[in-house]
Amino acid sequence: MADIVAAFGVPHTPNFPALVAKQGSDCKTARLYAEVARHLREASPDVLLIYTDDHFNTFFFDNFPIFAVGIADQICGPNDQTAMPSYRVAGEAALASHVRARAIAGGFDLSLVQEFEVDHSIMVPLHFLTPDMQIPIVPLFINGLAPPLPSAQRCLALGRAVGDAIADWPANKRVAVVGSGSFSLEIGGPKIPLGERAGTPDPQWARHVQDHLEHGRVDDLVEESTPARLARAVRPGVAGRTSPAHPGLKAGPRTPAGRASAALPDSPASPPCFPC
Repeated sequence: MADIVAAFGVPHTPNFPALVAKQGSDCKTARLYAEVARHLREASPDVLLIYTDDHFNTFFFDNFPIFAVGIADQICGPNDQTAMPSYRVAGEAALASHVRARAIAGGFDLSLVQEFEVDHSIMVPLHFLTPDMQIPIVPLFINGLAPPLPSAQRCLALGRAVGDAIADWPANKRVAVVGSGSFSLEIGGPKIPLGERAGTPDPQWARHVQDHLEHGRVDDLVEESTPARLARAVRPGVAGRTSPAHPGLKAGPRTPAGRASAALPDSPASPPCFPC
């Protein structure tokens, strides 16, 4: 059977590849990603399951599922205007199909996506964590942009269902889980710093989320993640996924823009997810 061997949370800010190319490998953004990449190499996974959202590049209003899993042998991106290289990465279709079947049996109507490309929400993290694109992926999309959005409780239940499905996958594979997103984010709005493209409208919430995770207060965090509270923290909205705290949790420092990184070796088999 498959094992979840680690979980990681990283931002997918689209200007990070260009920023690191300009500032070099010693800049803070590059160092934070490099630290997570080191933990990923140590975990030695065979597959990456990535919880992410889409920014109207893979989906649009005429077809925007609440939850969807990408099932494909090859996945390309980014399919937006992100200033970074284009990549092709293998998809782990067998695990994706198994997760979808098990989730549907457990009450989650996961939409099926087969002919698709992905945007910066997946390709920016992979650009830094696995630049040679040698680890197959399973993208799992959570709608964080087009209301109505899923509740934190529903996302938590989905994470547990996916964890159970991975543990039940009849393959001797090591699976790492990646949560892609920010705890608090505003794009092009009044609360971003002058001259910047994005900012953190609610830095207190970002610190609060990180503290909950570091101390394992997942239930408290889910209860506090009401639509009204998230609306203040995230504009227009980002749905991400991360893991519960654990004695092995290594939480990286947040950048001034409120983004943070974390690595969790030997993750439990039922990692929850929630909007952040």
